[in-house]
Amino acid sequence: MKKVILLKSFTILFLFVFAQKDKLPVIKSPVFKKDTLSIKKYGAVADGNTLNTKSINGAIDALSKKGGGVILIPAGLWLTGPIVLKNNINLHIANGATLLFTADKNEYPLVEANWEGLPQMRNQSPISATNASNIGITGKGIIDGNGDVWRAVKIDKLTESCRLTQV
Repeated sequence: MKKVILLKSFTILFLFVFAQKDKLPVIKSPVFKKDTLSIKKYGAVADGNTLNTKSINGAIDALSKKGGGVILIPAGLWLTGPIVLKNNINLHIANGATLLFTADKNEYPLVEANWEGLPQMRNQSPISATNASNIGITGKGIIDGNGDVWRAVKIDKLTESCRLTQV
């Protein structure tokens, strides 16, 4: 009986010490400057055909160099390639805005990444950041990653009627 009590006591003590060592970090909400910069100011066009990658990333670069703030994606259909967030940037997609990522795979260069813990070269993500802090994505707009382009379906997963249309 003493061994059982001693073992239980040791287990409780071990779990308490282990729990104290592995406390999760405190997460703080990002805080951004009130400065707001519309991507329109950098030449972005909401027609669903114009590729706005340079305009959006240019606006992000400029505002980040000034200490950050809000990059506004106003209402409309905004076609873009990869967006790279920088320090102190809040990408705000307004209500009625759709940020549509292009289906052109050539717009997504290969970058160093990892897959299941192993170094790999992968296509750049639609939205990314490297060594950036105090970043956010907010708003009630839509982010459409155009995932169907990246989701190849194996032939054996298709129905017979779909297989016929794939020929």
